[in-house]
Amino acid sequence: MVDAITKFVVEKIGNYLMEEASTLMGVRDDLESLKNDLMCIQGYIKDVEAREREDEASKVWTKLVLDIAYDVEDVLDTYFLKVEERSQRRGLRRLTNKIGRMKDAYSIVDDIRILKRRILDITRMRGTYAVGGLKEPQGGGSTSSLRLGQLRRARSFDHEELVVGLEEDANTLLAKLLDGSEYNRFIISIFGMGGLGKTALARKLYNSENVKRRFEYRAWTYVSQEYKTGDILMRIIRSLGVASAEELEKIRLFTEEELEIYLHDLLKGKRYLVVVDDIWEREAWESLKRALPCSHVGSRVIITTRIKAVAEGVAGRFYAHKLRFLTFEESWKLFEQKAFMSTQGVDKELQKTGKEMVQKCGGLPLAIVVLSGLLSTKKTANEWHEMRASLWRRLKDDSIHVSTLCDLSLKEMGHESKLCFLYLSIFPEDYEIEVENLIQLLVAEGFVEGDEERMMEDVARANIEELIDRSLVEAVRVERGRVMYCRIHDLLRDVAIKKSKELNFINVYSDHVTQHTSKICRREVVHHQIVINKHFSEKRMNKGMRSILFFGVSTVNGRTTNLNLKLLRVLNLGFIRKRYMYSSFPEAIGDLFHLRYLEMNSDSSKNLQAFISKLRFLQTLRLSGPGFSKKRIDLRKLTALRHVTGNFVREFLIGDALNLQTLRSITSYRWSKLKHESLINLQDLEIRDIFGWKTSKRISVCWASFTKLRNLRVLRLDDIKLSLGSEEAVRSMDVILPSLESVELVEGELQEDPMPFLQKLPRLEDLLLDCHLEGRKISISEKGFGRLKKLHLFLQNLDVFHIEEEAMPNLIQLKLETRLQKEKLLIPERCERLLEYTGLTGDE
Repeated sequence: MVDAITKFVVEKIGNYLMEEASTLMGVRDDLESLKNDLMCIQGYIKDVEAREREDEASKVWTKLVLDIAYDVEDVLDTYFLKVEERSQRRGLRRLTNKIGRMKDAYSIVDDIRILKRRILDITRMRGTYAVGGLKEPQGGGSTSSLRLGQLRRARSFDHEELVVGLEEDANTLLAKLLDGSEYNRFIISIFGMGGLGKTALARKLYNSENVKRRFEYRAWTYVSQEYKTGDILMRIIRSLGVASAEELEKIRLFTEEELEIYLHDLLKGKRYLVVVDDIWEREAWESLKRALPCSHVGSRVIITTRIKAVAEGVAGRFYAHKLRFLTFEESWKLFEQKAFMSTQGVDKELQKTGKEMVQKCGGLPLAIVVLSGLLSTKKTANEWHEMRASLWRRLKDDSIHVSTLCDLSLKEMGHESKLCFLYLSIFPEDYEIEVENLIQLLVAEGFVEGDEERMMEDVARANIEELIDRSLVEAVRVERGRVMYCRIHDLLRDVAIKKSKELNFINVYSDHVTQHTSKICRREVVHHQIVINKHFSEKRMNKGMRSILFFGVSTVNGRTTNLNLKLLRVLNLGFIRKRYMYSSFPEAIGDLFHLRYLEMNSDSSKNLQAFISKLRFLQTLRLSGPGFSKKRIDLRKLTALRHVTGNFVREFLIGDALNLQTLRSITSYRWSKLKHESLINLQDLEIRDIFGWKTSKRISVCWASFTKLRNLRVLRLDDIKLSLGSEEAVRSMDVILPSLESVELVEGELQEDPMPFLQKLPRLEDLLLDCHLEGRKISISEKGFGRLKKLHLFLQNLDVFHIEEEAMPNLIQLKLETRLQKEKLLIPERCERLLEYTGLTGDE
């Protein structure tokens, strides 16, 4: 994995040479020479790490290379920090800039030459100690671009959980869930060793249509080994989906006891299903059960655990279900589904070789799917034979282990995909990872490069999809063919954490193991509650730190004025609970010249505007909490912004927005004040007027304001009065907004039937209308909505709903909630088969 770090640094040097040529003065040649030296070493490291077994001399040598690579990155970033600081000087101090720039140039030249001498030393060492002097690897490795090209097969992420061999288990447990004779709260425990498919089985049950219809409230939470009861309760409340964003921000301030009472009151008298995934201790369930009412309405709780004593140690009525290993026939069926998903007429030689390898997986589903992901990139019998030989040399107890398969997959990947895999170790155990957020972090870290055809976000998504294709990451939630949430299995996460620690790539700060901040690690992650400024002030922070991320609720006690982390690129402050009203954390953010990603809560700072305008290279800004709604936000100097999320009610100013891709969410009035023609790369837009602030102005939003947004993919309008425009606009809908895939109009107002207008959008796949319709008729004409897959209408005052015979040929889901009687629906028979109808009565 050292080759991934060195490749990353080599590309960083190349980017500086291209983008910062004017500031490099006389050091360009030295940098070019340093880059070439590192490229040669990086290529050699790739060969060394591809060997069957890495000798001790090679391990020591690659560690020395890693140290040099990190030092090169520090030298580059420190030099450009000094250049930037000088450019910001004013008055007499600016007169000294010329001399200062010369001193900086001399300094970086000295640093580069020292690094080159170190490279020369380790090059000599390689020959002296015969580093890597083993037999050359057979077959060679494929480049990242080639592998990614091979993985561009027809993938279908609109998947259902693969529960091969667990069909009988699923039917048994589904019957327990739907048993109408069991009125009390009933607990189903699924237990077995890691990798058997406990979570996959629980998710299949959770997503069953029968389960969705039976249980009014459903929630999913994970526990894992490091848990806080308050965090678990908060995840259940959020998962129920009944609290608004504003309510959730208030609830996050509750104590554990208050959360327990709130959740109990929320579920009281309701038939609910709660899945508690990956419990390790009986105490975890004991701390939760008081918040889950025992009312006699047939509620259910599903628990997954590796430990039999936990599964059988729950109080009350329960059923404990042990998962078994797969038979060989079931193992082969699971393997075939992934390894041969795009192959017609599988070669008998491949089948024979594959069966030999599957046999060694011992019926463990996780090992089987990772093996199938590894082999799915190989198409010839020779490649399969080579992989079998490689696995046979790595057998442990005559079995193929998951960690071994993971290592082999990683060896074949490009450096960007490797860095992506390592980066997954920042997330807590069993965490459902928002892919959009992961992409933003990867871009901010500088781990991906765009090209003429793709933006950096597209490249990052391709790397995540490669990990999914190889079954190193699991797709959890999919919309419009895109993975929205993913997760990494605990066993694979352990591999990522181990490798990240070896590379000083990420240090996970755990309350289970007391440890100090690493003096050399580049990234620090805190998964538990902590006093943030105590964490910064009492520990000797590594000045070369590139990222700090806090997950969960933390506390600020007093003031923090100096981070002294000038090379920081990513800062996620999580949710901060202030202990004292005078807390202000941290105004020193404005000094973080290299910062690309900032996520913070409104309690983090009293005066956001005082420092945020200094962050001119910031790419992603994620703000949460009601406090920011009250603030004036001026982002005109931040021309590098790509993603902005928050609730922006007061004055919102944005300048050159050519890079902006995400804007969520802004009021109708603030939207009207923006220069829409400058938002040409905007892909995701949300406009909301339900903030409740009396000072916010509400105006009608005209569809014409979106017509310049030719790259817009997702549009959400919340509590908005929408004006569709002229008939001429209706006729031209097939040529404007060519990229729009999803439209949601929630709690809004429409004066006319929008279907003639919307049905011409060429790429629209999802449409949700939950609004007041002035007209009482909805009609979809022949050949309308050519690509639409999901249509959800919540329209109370509907008199006519008409779908012509050939409309919506690709529809797979149709939901209608209305007072209109089902018999009066004028829809084709194929649409009737898809229809999920809910008749409204009374004041609904």
